[in-house]
Amino acid sequence: MRITTLQQHKTGLANMLRNQEELNKTQNQVASGRRVLTPADDPVAATKILQLEQDLAQREQFETNMTAAENRLRLEESTLASITDYFARLKELTVQAGGGTNTISDRQAIAAEVSQIQGALVDMFNSRDANGEYVFGGFKGSEPPFQQQPNGRYEYVGDEGQRFVTIGSATTVATGDSGKGLFVDVESAGDGFTTEVNPLNRGTLAINAGFVVDKDTYADFYPDDIIITFNAEAAIDPAEPNYTVRRASDNRVISGLVNQPYIEGKELIIAGVAVTLTGEPQPGDQVMTRSSPKQSVTDTLYRLADGLNSLGDNTTDSETLTNLLADTLTNLDNALASVSQVQSKLGARLNVVDSTRALSADIKLVNEEVLSELQDVDMAEAVSRLSLQTTLLEAAQQSYTTISRLSLFNKM
Repeated sequence: MRITTLQQHKTGLANMLRNQEELNKTQNQVASGRRVLTPADDPVAATKILQLEQDLAQREQFETNMTAAENRLRLEESTLASITDYFARLKELTVQAGGGTNTISDRQAIAAEVSQIQGALVDMFNSRDANGEYVFGGFKGSEPPFQQQPNGRYEYVGDEGQRFVTIGSATTVATGDSGKGLFVDVESAGDGFTTEVNPLNRGTLAINAGFVVDKDTYADFYPDDIIITFNAEAAIDPAEPNYTVRRASDNRVISGLVNQPYIEGKELIIAGVAVTLTGEPQPGDQVMTRSSPKQSVTDTLYRLADGLNSLGDNTTDSETLTNLLADTLTNLDNALASVSQVQSKLGARLNVVDSTRALSADIKLVNEEVLSELQDVDMAEAVSRLSLQTTLLEAAQQSYTTISRLSLFNKM
């Protein structure tokens, strides 16, 4: 077979280029520490490597989520622990207030401490996490969930949402609890009620939390609601602010309370409950009491402080105070039970985070080992191969140099 000079050069050059390409590939493998540099090197391994890298990246995000969830749960756990300590102190003060030798001055001193504790508790109810989100606000994490009203009471303005974080491919964990379920919807000691002002009022009318002064009378009225509506001043002579009290269910007037002159700060006893109105009402303004089997922690403390400050030593007030203190103790026990239930749930959630983290760490370790086997180069073999390929390239270059000099003319 005849070999032309052109064919001889092409063959020699192809051999050198092939050896150079293999040498470059091995050099890149040694330099990067990876066996598979492109999908073409090993299509099956490249697919598995991509899957493993995606899984590891996802687990890194899950780890970040677990850390954030754990921090938030730890914060809630420590906050609830401090809250239970305050509840214990409040129970002590309530029992102390029932002492038969206490004067109204003694009770007012106790009321001052109750008010201070209430302020501290509200600060805890409005706790924020590391991101500035309010822990007990539900989905409304950007504003304080408990806000003080002009009459001194606290209203919950958050929602009932509960946030969840994904910590595994099929695992989520709650990272907070709504303050409504924890501190507002607390079972009341008996037939309870809440007071509120119509948001459409035009005046500055306000109503206190009030308290039950005659349990039997209120039990007969319950679960109806009371609506106090202010009439035109000309409805009475001389013209002045006046109001009418009706049942919410059928709009009937209660106990003949029609066109009653308004005296700011005077206690009104209606259907067994006592409330006090303040401010300057306008005709059409309304306040109401709504029956409820629930009573918020803030209302319990507000009523306790109000009763200790205002109830005297006469027989009627003493009986009202006795009922108030008994109801307060029961309401505090119910609030403590509500918090304890959530504390148990927090422990379970933290256990889920811990077990998920341990499992994820084990899977991550296995995946990293498999990835290393598929992806990492055997350095000893690669270095040995690099040496061989270097020798082959040098031999190809030398042989090409020698063969390329051969010519028929050299023999003539």
